[in-house]
Amino acid sequence: MGLTNDYVERDDDNSSNSIDPVSRRVKMIFSVMANPNRIDILRILNSKGSLTYSDLKAQVGFRSKKESGKFAYHLRKLLKHSLVALNRAERKYVITNKGKLILNLTRQIEERSVMESGNIYVRTKEKMEEFDTNKITQSLVRETNMPPELAQKISEEVENRVHRMQGVYLTTPLVRDIICSILLEHGYEDYRSRFSTIGIPLAEIANILSDKGNDVSLVVSSMIDAILKEYHLFHVLPKDVADLHLSGDINIENVSRWGIIPDTIFVNIKDLLESNCGNNNRLRLYGIDKVDDPLIKVSMLCSVLARYTAEEVVVYGITDVLNGSDTEGARITGDRFARMLILTSSIADSRISLVFNESDKSTISELLDGYAYYVRHVQSPRISMVLSSSNNGNSKEILAEYVDKIVDISSMGGSIALSNILAGSKGLVCNDGYRGTVLHSLSINLPRLAYESNNDEMYFRARLALLLKPIVTALESRRMMLSSLQHTLPIISDGYIDTIKVVINMVDLPSSISNILKQDDIVGVARKVRRTIVDKSREMGHDIGISMIDDGSASRLARLDSERYGRLPTGNSDYMQGIEVHADDIPNLDDNYYNEIVELSNIFDGGMTLTLDISNVTPSIARNVVSYAIGRFNFFRILSKGKGTRICSRCGSKFSAMVMYNDVDTNRCPNCKAPLISIK
Repeated sequence: MGLTNDYVERDDDNSSNSIDPVSRRVKMIFSVMANPNRIDILRILNSKGSLTYSDLKAQVGFRSKKESGKFAYHLRKLLKHSLVALNRAERKYVITNKGKLILNLTRQIEERSVMESGNIYVRTKEKMEEFDTNKITQSLVRETNMPPELAQKISEEVENRVHRMQGVYLTTPLVRDIICSILLEHGYEDYRSRFSTIGIPLAEIANILSDKGNDVSLVVSSMIDAILKEYHLFHVLPKDVADLHLSGDINIENVSRWGIIPDTIFVNIKDLLESNCGNNNRLRLYGIDKVDDPLIKVSMLCSVLARYTAEEVVVYGITDVLNGSDTEGARITGDRFARMLILTSSIADSRISLVFNESDKSTISELLDGYAYYVRHVQSPRISMVLSSSNNGNSKEILAEYVDKIVDISSMGGSIALSNILAGSKGLVCNDGYRGTVLHSLSINLPRLAYESNNDEMYFRARLALLLKPIVTALESRRMMLSSLQHTLPIISDGYIDTIKVVINMVDLPSSISNILKQDDIVGVARKVRRTIVDKSREMGHDIGISMIDDGSASRLARLDSERYGRLPTGNSDYMQGIEVHADDIPNLDDNYYNEIVELSNIFDGGMTLTLDISNVTPSIARNVVSYAIGRFNFFRILSKGKGTRICSRCGSKFSAMVMYNDVDTNRCPNCKAPLISIK
């Protein structure tokens, strides 16, 4: 009848009883595995996991209706001998432990036969297989769009080279290296770039495991970061921009996330909850509207938002959510706020800044108490607090009443900023709508630019204009890349994609103007720099903002310039990111200095980091300085390097030296009475 052997195979259940039962079972198993289609079924289930009947059939390659009976026959054989099982609840097929054992055995037999055949064999990620030039040809055509004739020629040359490498332990990475070497020898650099792999040197993997071996998540994230950094630097960024970064003319922070996620997101969490619950849940937190506790809602949303940002999530409207619930006892308290912070910090991937614009004294007091508890009991706080007086006439006076608590929290390592604008923890600002995403991770090395302009201010701005062309093009390309990812970045799909703001960061502009260009009018030259950037970007059809924020780039650029010139062009020990004011210098500063800072902050429409360092002053002076700064600056963050902070040797709680204990032994932890350890 023309039936194939697949359909006339005999089960051996009724064979002679003289055969030993164990041998009979083994013989039946090998009979089942004699067909390559059944081996394919096991391999696919082993690699893909559970699959439905139709998915499994398609994966194995039985796509036409005529082949349905043939596929069903093979599957029944595997089911009968318990190599495959059916999960009836999910209607999915899975490979059994017995099936895995048989599959592993067949793989070993296959590998051994290849090794003993005398042929060349290659070790892949899945198995050992014979060297095949056709696979190389197909890969070259598929991955690089190389003409088939050229691909065949390269494959033959690879085969000749492999044959000369007798006894070499041949793996797929080695074969790919050989192919890339041949492509480079023939001048096919573009094909080689497309065909090359991205990986991590073995020595670097060993270092990562050595440094972070006790934290698997850090090991994995470090390796992924290294791979994505190489991918974006050599395969996504334009070559001229990558060269500018590597040479130190510019710095791109978070290179690994360049084309994947934005740097900072500003979001009103109350609006987001109202617009994303129910069927329109763009954040994919289905069922969050069923959560009664607003504290848990805010924590969930903050942690999800942190996944979609490389640098920071700036969240405001929190107290509207926490106080607006009908749940009994939902009114915000320090204890509830502390629990929310600890929960959020434990699951967040990036820094979160919580912005509060409150007029209620009791609410501010509770927020500060909760944040103080969080800072005291978390080793490395990742959540910052921004107390804003924007749109609130008496907030400055209210904040001044809580300076003691603010200074105490800062001295324990907490991150607190005071502002009369809506800004993140570093002073970065958004647009007028107070919502959207900001791309700001690209910084220009202004000290180098000024130094190589021969101290000529006009030449300095002319060179800046030339530098802007590739930079603006790259930034706009990044904006378009993120725009195309709306479905994978749900936060920017809900109107945020239309509000992506692109900002270029200026590294150490004040010192570049005063110390290198020898100009006294820092504000005047800064205005000209801003005009140069605005005019050039608009000439190219784009609207670019400028900032002077602390993005972490200064130390790298200073190191590269020190190696290049033997010293820093500014004459300082490091480059500035924003402006830093030391509390002990405050008495010696005149009104012109403060006015200059305010004018500079108005020039940088993307924001400016102003840091008030209270590390080297007494608690009373620190409080006076912070109170004074509240009335003078649009934005400032408080920095304390932790001198005098004490940590409990048992429970790990932190206590500021600025806290005045009444009738309490300051050498013992107030909680568990264990000795306190001073941080010097």
